Amino acid sequence: MTTDLKQALADRDLVARAQAGETIAEHVLIKAVRVTVHRYCRSRLATYSGGAEVAEDVTQEVCLAVVDALPRYQDQGAPFAALVYAIASNKVADAQRRYARTPFHTVEELPERPEPALDPEQQAVARDDVAAALALLEQLPPKMAQAIRLKAEGRSADEVGELMGMTANAVRVAQHRGLARLRELVAASEDHRERFADRSAAHAAA
Repeated sequence: MTTDLKQALADRDLVARAQAGETIAEHVLIKAVRVTVHRYCRSRLATYSGGAEVAEDVTQEVCLAVVDALPRYQDQGAPFAALVYAIASNKVADAQRRYARTPFHTVEELPERPEPALDPEQQAVARDDVAAALALLEQLPPKMAQAIRLKAEGRSADEVGELMGMTANAVRVAQHRGLARLRELVAASEDHRERFADRSAAHAAA
């Protein structure tokens, strides 16, 4: 199994091992994806305002999309890199469309709107929501749940990795899989579906 990131995306054996769930192979492959895609994204988004930060966000989106696609990938002769670049191209195009739709505003131009204080009923609902979310987290494997909690605190994948003794790529994969599992748990419960759908709608309307 190759550990050369430049060759990893062309290593069919590495891809097959990652598909089979071999942790080291998956980490090497996703690291190669991240390095390759980040370079690609920076080259296409560098001329936009905040392009470097957007390139980092798009790179993470691509890595997560590749993790999702990996189990369904079928080697039909084209290199795995072709799938990676196809996903990256679509994500970059999405980011460019967002730039086209969104007028530029400086921070000073944005109106200041303090968050309204919650009344007692809203506070009670918020406590119930937190309790429900924590109960869902308890249904995940401990490391996965911890990775999501730390993400919710605003910590980066690198920071979470240092705290948990994991690579940043492993953290991203754990968080992605954990959030996917949480969505499944919410979808399986009528109470949770109503609770979190209501909160999402209220948040979007605010």
